[in-house]
Amino acid sequence: MFLLKKKPVVAPATPTGAFDPQRERSAIAEMLLKRSAQLILGRSELEIIRGICQAIVDITPHVRLAWTWFGPSDTETIRPQVFAGPASAYAENLTIERNLLTRNGPAFSALQSGTTAEPFTVSQFSLFGPWREAARQHGIHHVVALPINSAFNGYSGIFVLYADRDGYFDEVGLSLFATLAELFGSLMTVAAERNELQRAAYHDALTGLLNRHALDLIDRRVYRSSLFEPASSLLMLDLDRFKSINDQHGHAVGDLALQAVSRTLQDALRRGDEVVRWGGEEFMVCLPQTPLADALVVAEKLRKSVGAITDPVPLSVSIGVCEIPCLQHLTEAVARADQALLQAKADGRNQVCVLP
Repeated sequence: MFLLKKKPVVAPATPTGAFDPQRERSAIAEMLLKRSAQLILGRSELEIIRGICQAIVDITPHVRLAWTWFGPSDTETIRPQVFAGPASAYAENLTIERNLLTRNGPAFSALQSGTTAEPFTVSQFSLFGPWREAARQHGIHHVVALPINSAFNGYSGIFVLYADRDGYFDEVGLSLFATLAELFGSLMTVAAERNELQRAAYHDALTGLLNRHALDLIDRRVYRSSLFEPASSLLMLDLDRFKSINDQHGHAVGDLALQAVSRTLQDALRRGDEVVRWGGEEFMVCLPQTPLADALVVAEKLRKSVGAITDPVPLSVSIGVCEIPCLQHLTEAVARADQALLQAKADGRNQVCVLP
């Protein structure tokens, strides 16, 4: 008796040129695994995300654009921060303002709810202007917006992909892209936490001003290697008889006085001028691209502004001024301005002094 062997069922071959969602998904996953080591090694978080976005658009011609945004969850405006793909010009000019039309759209919906909205089709006749542009100029037909959830308080983001094939994300599925969004959330959280730590390291807790640890950062802005570059100037300020304020009124009043001075200095200066709490009751003001004559005018303005403070107590300030010479770093200029400050104190306080 002969037994007939059942022939194995063989899936029909994919016709040449036909779209195979499984093959597409596998190709993207394989590419990401191959590139993962080189993407992560020695790169910043944003560079890693940019590299992943670029890898996606490199492996498949159907994904025309991938971009991310990350920031405060209550933002009123979303602009792509990291993007890659043939339609990058679209991302460069894209701005999504929160309004009646966009509030319930995929970008803000994903941002607010933390859940992925269904992929959607865009066409040349879509109600939203940027979608019409995407379809007409870049051949985009299918879009998905995935949330980037973060453990950093008050921050979240979105990961958006655009394809030129109708129903592309329905066919390929969202699990791979959702996993990438989770990875981006971890990377963005690390970056945000490090930025916060750096901000804390360079800022004074009481006044919110920069502290002396930021000196190297400021030095890069004012150092000049040529006489043809505009000169910058430096002011050193010291509150007069501050010890007596602490002795007579207590340290709490002294702290309020320091906060009042810091606000006054910031309000009186230009955007781009740097105010540093140098220590105790001493402040440093750096004036980029400001020659000595103009710096003296600014110093006198600051002296009068501090002198106008009456709450919590009346205050006055002595100020030393110097111009930062060519090829001189900020640390050397601080010593010269400090000498001028000591002279202002010796001459009776509440005045501006510059050494010959």
